[in-house]
Amino acid sequence: MKKIHVFGFLLGSFLFAGISLSAQPGRYGSGPDSVECSQRLSFYRSYVLSGDIASAVPSWRIALQICPRTANQYLFSDGQRIIKEVLMRQPGITAQQQAGLIDSLMLMYNIRIEHYPANRVSAQQNKIGEMGIYMPEAREERLVELEKLLALTGENTLSDMLSLYMVLVGNLYAEGKRSAGDMMDAYSKLMAIIEQQEKSQPNNEDVKKNKQMIEDILIGSGVATCDNLIALFTPRFEENPNDLDLVSKIVSLLSNSDCTTSDLFMQSLTVLNRLSPSYKTAFYLYRLNLGKGEYAEAAKTLREAIDSPDAGAEERAGYLIEEGMLYFRNLNNLNRAMSAARAAVEASPTVRGKAYMLMASIWASLANKCGEDDIERRAPFWIAVDYLTRAKAADPSCAEEADKMIGQYRQYFPLQEEAFMYDLMDGAEYTVTCSGFSERTTVRTRK
Repeated sequence: MKKIHVFGFLLGSFLFAGISLSAQPGRYGSGPDSVECSQRLSFYRSYVLSGDIASAVPSWRIALQICPRTANQYLFSDGQRIIKEVLMRQPGITAQQQAGLIDSLMLMYNIRIEHYPANRVSAQQNKIGEMGIYMPEAREERLVELEKLLALTGENTLSDMLSLYMVLVGNLYAEGKRSAGDMMDAYSKLMAIIEQQEKSQPNNEDVKKNKQMIEDILIGSGVATCDNLIALFTPRFEENPNDLDLVSKIVSLLSNSDCTTSDLFMQSLTVLNRLSPSYKTAFYLYRLNLGKGEYAEAAKTLREAIDSPDAGAEERAGYLIEEGMLYFRNLNNLNRAMSAARAAVEASPTVRGKAYMLMASIWASLANKCGEDDIERRAPFWIAVDYLTRAKAADPSCAEEADKMIGQYRQYFPLQEEAFMYDLMDGAEYTVTCSGFSERTTVRTRK
């Protein structure tokens, strides 16, 4: 009966005090009597530690009135426990009484956040969680508290807090209380934090899942259309075209949509590559320039990617293959194409098959362009087949295509009797020289 009586007292007296608790901060946590404060703290805490929350209430209420707010953090963390106990145990609480209790509960957190910096982050996080339980409709207020938390924790913000932020903004947007621009800004802010987390925690699956969740919320909202993104960011870019943070956000957002062919994306990526050059942005610019048919500019940006000290061996080797193909197919510079292919062979064994295939194509393109007789004009096909054979050995995945090319090129080998007319026999050594290239091979004929 004692517990029921105490909780009845709490319901009859504390609730209405709770309603005015935050409205009259001078009444609570400002008393000068440190001796009585210490006694009341010790007395009520003995009940709390034994699990008798009801018996702790009277002394806790007195301690709350007479103790300074900096006396002991337990005064307020225990207060949270006591208030939540009442909220759970009292079925007859009116809406006014419940609001008063919740108001007092939030004050307990506010005092801890203000006066106990060592526990400020955890108190702020818990406050946000309790708001979701007791104040689920107070989305604006929770968002304000999340803003405070992000300012405190930055890169160390918990994943569920970041996703909650996006959920709340998304809900407010659906209710017409936030704009498309607000959704974009929230996404950009959170992505900046997540990108930092990805760098410091590259193998953290929670970070990856949270990133995907936030992207899904943005996409699900219907906000991230190409037109919306361009309309939102074009005036910002025009006003601050050299703002690194801004162009980084634009590139990040537009690269996840169908906007990569837009002028805004190209302009922003160009600025980003100038302000914060990286092999990734340079390579992206290369692909865009290539798609637009601007081959000279494509070659320039691709070379920037190749020369970047941050590019790994595998990436650099792949870029060299791209460079060789660009000079071979689009710029008609066989010397640069061959140089890139040879550099790729040296850069990584994983691309050697592709590099040899490219060299074979370069040599085959020289056929009928050099020499004074049929043998000299067809000899480049021998070199081409040599490289195709090497490609098959270096990379079995190239075998099928290489065999097709070998079959095509063998058709152009000279007949045995034609070679005999030039004193050449199968297996004899032969040097092929054309357009500045020179390599040794062996004679092969068709029977």
